[in-house]
Amino acid sequence: MTATNHALTGAFIGLASGNPYIALPAAVLSHFACDSLPHFGAGEDSLRTSWFRNMLVIEAVVCALIVSFLALRHPAHWLLAAICAFLATSPDFMWIQSFRRAQTGRATAVVTPSLLLRFHAAIQWFERPIGAVFELAWAMAAVALIKLYIV
Repeated sequence: MTATNHALTGAFIGLASGNPYIALPAAVLSHFACDSLPHFGAGEDSLRTSWFRNMLVIEAVVCALIVSFLALRHPAHWLLAAICAFLATSPDFMWIQSFRRAQTGRATAVVTPSLLLRFHAAIQWFERPIGAVFELAWAMAAVALIKLYIV
């Protein structure tokens, strides 16, 4: 799933829960739950493209805008929501090594992934361009839910 949707999901968890003991682990777990749903993906070959690099930059900017919006609007539990947005997105940082290898042309190097990385890859059973439709629906639903907590 896109970082934007992970961040929106995490922000909603933080706003809705208000309890860090529940919200923080739930935000991390939400990442894997979201990745198990159909979502956008352009394939491993896309890691080498400028389109993918540009997409990463856009996603980072959108995530920063989500957190900035929470800080500016200052709803109850906004800081928890901002932290949860980051935590919900953070499991994707484990893909940085694969991205770097692809960028340097060493994507074919044999690397034994960790158990968590193998799990993370295995749950993403439907990662295709058409998954963008599901992602858009998810984003609209998440924004609608977040709006309930923004006074």
